[in-house]
Amino acid sequence: MAFCTKCGKELNENDNFCPSCGAPVADKSGESQGNPQNDFLNNFNSFTDTEDKTADFESTDIVNNKVYAILAYIGVLVLVPLIAAPKSKFARFHANQGLLLFIGEVAYTVIRKVVLNILAAVAFGPVWIVYKTVALATAIVGLVFPVFSIIGIIYAAQGKAKELPVIGKIKLLK
Repeated sequence: MAFCTKCGKELNENDNFCPSCGAPVADKSGESQGNPQNDFLNNFNSFTDTEDKTADFESTDIVNNKVYAILAYIGVLVLVPLIAAPKSKFARFHANQGLLLFIGEVAYTVIRKVVLNILAAVAFGPVWIVYKTVALATAIVGLVFPVFSIIGIIYAAQGKAKELPVIGKIKLLK
């Protein structure tokens, strides 16, 4: 009998995905069975598979402050958990994550606007194509902020203290 490599649940012979966690099942050669969607999901799951520090927090703190933790990922509302639940370690953990995200988004937006304004000032003829390309590319890159916010909101709603990818290890709040 086979077992899921992610969660350890026992698998049936015909399972392509784990019935418990949804992870793709490896075929007999050890390669994951799949298609481009499975590859994307595997890559996304490995990207978001960050350190889970939930065990470091009291369950009552998590239950009582879950809403504040969720609010930490919605722009300037990052201040709400710091004001409303200053002694909650769980809310503070998520406030730190949300603050990093907020600062990153503000900095990114300012830098993007400066670069686009400079390009717009010198854009004429074929340079206008460069401006449009940079504007589109930076708009697409900017989607990382709402995606990270959604990831953080999901973690907070699930009562997990998981770090965000890339920026999660940075600590601004203690």
